[in-house]
Amino acid sequence: MTTTTKKSRKAIHNYTFGQTTINLNGYSAVCTVTGNSKSFYHSYLANLIETKYDNDFSKFEATYVSREGLSVGAEARKIGSIEDRISNLYNKIKELKSKRDELVEVSVA
Repeated sequence: MTTTTKKSRKAIHNYTFGQTTINLNGYSAVCTVTGNSKSFYHSYLANLIETKYDNDFSKFEATYVSREGLSVGAEARKIGSIEDRISNLYNKIKELKSKRDELVEVSVA
């Protein structure tokens, strides 16, 4: 009786980014903010690196932020934008009050 071993059927999807060649099949990217790993389909990940990270794989690994990581600072950004809106509205109220006072002075005189 002879035993045979099966050959690996795992596909290899090598992509070249600059001078680096990497197999993206089953690659898990790690978010730099949360530290969680995220798996991507190989062609989507290759396109993401080419377009958003200027075809630089090391830049992708150093600066990748997932959607979950983006939401970490979302509340602080919302608070800042609301405070800006409030200050703009207070300035608009001051302008309108000054115009009202000018019109009252003109109508009294």
